[in-house]
Amino acid sequence: MLKTENGTKIEVSGESLTKISSINKESLEKQTDYPFTWRFLPFSFMPPPINDLPISSLDAPLSAALNKVVSNSTRAGTKVLHQPAYILHSYPHSETSLVLDVFTRHHGRLWVLAKGALRPYTRWRASIFQTFQTLSIGFSGKGSVRTLLDAEWVGGIPMLEGAALISGYYMNECLQRALAQADVHAGLFDAYQRGLAQLSLQAHSPSEQAQVLRQFELALLRELGFAPDFDSVDVAEPMALYDFDVAAHRWTRSGEQNVHSQIQVAGQTILDLRAGDFQASRTQNEAKQLFQAMLAQYVLDRPLLTRQVARELRALADVSVKTQRGGEA
Repeated sequence: MLKTENGTKIEVSGESLTKISSINKESLEKQTDYPFTWRFLPFSFMPPPINDLPISSLDAPLSAALNKVVSNSTRAGTKVLHQPAYILHSYPHSETSLVLDVFTRHHGRLWVLAKGALRPYTRWRASIFQTFQTLSIGFSGKGSVRTLLDAEWVGGIPMLEGAALISGYYMNECLQRALAQADVHAGLFDAYQRGLAQLSLQAHSPSEQAQVLRQFELALLRELGFAPDFDSVDVAEPMALYDFDVAAHRWTRSGEQNVHSQIQVAGQTILDLRAGDFQASRTQNEAKQLFQAMLAQYVLDRPLLTRQVARELRALADVSVKTQRGGEA
């Protein structure tokens, strides 16, 4: 559904929206001469990602403009070079090739086919397709899968290990599940890149790694338009408790309402999140509860596998510690 500022609505087919969604905002504005504002609704993050497009006016025939965009999007794909990118995941395709799920800064998340990547004498180095390493890639084509033309390692970080590795996979799975194909999120790309660097070089303790993940979750929610508004609540007492209704997206003083979808946090936590300060243990715990409830409500359609793996690893670690203590006794 396309909606104008004066309330007029125009229906467009799902196929057309899917094609339109593969074009970034700047390209869409250039081709239609309309200033578009993109907004996600709490519905689904499977294509098409455009659910509501407020449009400034209807002076020109909008349907003709949109048809022009769809027509242009079906032409032969152009060559794109030197794109900063990370590989989120890779999948074998036939016996000789790989399909890469990549996150690029300027073109969003894409499927890219690396032809011949699994051949014994391929031109691709095996190490080039590792996760968490900064790449510069080139690709061509149209449709849901592009063709990889070039991939270069442009410097990166030491490989993630242990809990930091699980945290990195958690961020990857969030991006895979939350982002539609070809939907550009440059700010989120920067937050992801910053998070990887912190996990590799700085965040060594569980508390430091938790701070990285909470910062990334908040960046993800903000980029998609679902982050709680920490400025909308008047925190009179830092030690007072406040409820956030996840479904209604609204803050209230604790006890004023009683709904199943509310998350309770301290006033000091709200003040910390408003300032971007995740150091306090209580702030970390309450932010985790709040952000993951928001992700479950608006973004994720099922539990994340990396969370399950992390829980199982913690359980194994606990068993190992108890066994050692029993042996020492």
